[in-house]
Amino acid sequence: MLDRIRRRPLLAAVLSASLLCALGTANAVPDASIAAMTATLRAAPVNFDVHLPLRDQAGLDALLADIQDPVSPQYHHWLTPTEFQRRFAPAPAQVAQVRAALQAAHMNVTEQGNTLHVSASANNVERLFAVPLTAEVQQGSQAHLAAAGPLQLPAVLRDSGATVTGLTRGAPPMHVNWQRAATKNPANRYGAGGTTYWYNDLKQAYGYPSYQATTGAAGQQRRLDGTGSTIAILISSDVLDSDIKAMFDHENFSRYAANHADPTLYARHYVAGAKPGLQDGNDAAGGEAALDVQMALGGAPGAHVLLYVIPDLSDASVLAGYRQIVQDNQADVVSSSFGVCELYYTAAYNGGKDFTSLLRPYDAVFKQGNAQGITFVASSGDNAGLDCADTQYAVDHKDGRFVAGVEHPAASPHVTAVGGGNLLTAYKKGSLESGYKSESAYGDPLETADYYGVGANLAGGYWGAGGGVSTLFQRPAYQLRALGGTRTSMRALPDIGMLVGGCPGIATQPCREGDSSVATYFKGGISAVIGTSVAAPEFASAVALLVEKQGRQGNLNDYLYRLAANGPEALHRGIPGYNGVVDNNQPIKGKYNYTVGVGTPVVRLLIGALDAAPAGVPRSPSNP
Repeated sequence: MLDRIRRRPLLAAVLSASLLCALGTANAVPDASIAAMTATLRAAPVNFDVHLPLRDQAGLDALLADIQDPVSPQYHHWLTPTEFQRRFAPAPAQVAQVRAALQAAHMNVTEQGNTLHVSASANNVERLFAVPLTAEVQQGSQAHLAAAGPLQLPAVLRDSGATVTGLTRGAPPMHVNWQRAATKNPANRYGAGGTTYWYNDLKQAYGYPSYQATTGAAGQQRRLDGTGSTIAILISSDVLDSDIKAMFDHENFSRYAANHADPTLYARHYVAGAKPGLQDGNDAAGGEAALDVQMALGGAPGAHVLLYVIPDLSDASVLAGYRQIVQDNQADVVSSSFGVCELYYTAAYNGGKDFTSLLRPYDAVFKQGNAQGITFVASSGDNAGLDCADTQYAVDHKDGRFVAGVEHPAASPHVTAVGGGNLLTAYKKGSLESGYKSESAYGDPLETADYYGVGANLAGGYWGAGGGVSTLFQRPAYQLRALGGTRTSMRALPDIGMLVGGCPGIATQPCREGDSSVATYFKGGISAVIGTSVAAPEFASAVALLVEKQGRQGNLNDYLYRLAANGPEALHRGIPGYNGVVDNNQPIKGKYNYTVGVGTPVVRLLIGALDAAPAGVPRSPSNP
């Protein structure tokens, strides 16, 4: 089983950050310490989740197709959570049967949608699954008891098609790392060695509506800034309100916004035992959370931004977070900046044991969210087209190479995968002018190093927006129409792009000219950051404006690919680049590539605000 490779961050690695940190693993723990930790953990209840498959999958898939078909009577007729449960949740008799079997094994069971959350003693868990439990320590997740071997599902769980999460050993947690930039002065928009942009630079460059633009019927007009829409950020850390305020104060937001108050985080939700406040030793996730919230609010200052905090980025915690968001049904768009190479779930990386079944619960929660009108946005990854370590390195712990692969959850066809590249604006000396000039998406070659700490070297990597073709997910209808293909074709990603930036600390130096980054605040200091973690929440802000203008969107990809075909002026296309595998002329020159998808947005055209004036120069009434 693959137990050394860990999920890595799509966190905007800071420019000086080493991917050795970003992809790092936990230090080896002596056997004696594992034994002592196991004894301690056994004294507390063991928690895990049993996910039951949705009912009438064919009917749900048909509904999801109709709900995105502009000529269907069902177009954009969203379900409530109650309606979804009534039509597609597991049959009550099936749930009752599984619940009874778990309770008969002396377990406490709480129903959460189509998931049963279970708590029991270690002894009872071992008896139920016929496998011993021992402590597992992974960087990026809390120490917990995990099965020492494959779970032996009792007949009632096996026959129901259940998937169990929270007990699987070696399932790599998603992992983030964040450091302050050491090679740039992020307070300088046009510093030597590349440009560091603020949120309002991006708003001018990507053609957001003017802050003074309005929408709505006569007498009911409101500012076109995300008002009335809600963005959820899912991450394993809280944020400091003072950092959010510092970012807006840096740009004198209130002064240029006619004395409107600085935007703030609307609410926090702590899920699966997560605790309030920044946690010691968790600056990586804290920096990611700060970035995500600031990018979302910077692009959509009128939106409600909800922070869903989970204790770590294990499958169990991430699924709990997504599930809570969908059950709450408050968010119109959900932004996630984490992921893992999808190959790491396959048998080749796990001693012959296939763990791709762990992806089924994600599919179910994304489908439910889409049926309710929720849009999921995810970073596409930061290792360009070579997302994965080969098995020679990952499994055999010998010198190996990066190989082609894509990230989950971005690879899900029910999620909008966001890539991107470097942005160049029309700088004028003595002005804050940031009008769009051009973009490029050339990956930065990485040095050869032991990125995962397995005692061998990994070569051939690239920094850049993740993309390519999935090996696990079939090509959805919206891509078959746009890109062509057959029933055997697979999902391509990303779907769209925005600024990602380039030149991390361990790229082969010097990097190409024209690298860029974004400035955010963390713990009171300014940092220049890069990565698809910049692009995902920034694009989520654009979706919030679209929701304000046109209502909930559900799976946005149908809309994006139709727009690319019928309204290409809403997208910057023909962006040159190379992702370590192919150049940006592939697979369809000028229309779709594996770094920016269908292109990068002209936001006011993307959202259909054709008459709205564009955001002007930063620090002005149109772009405070």
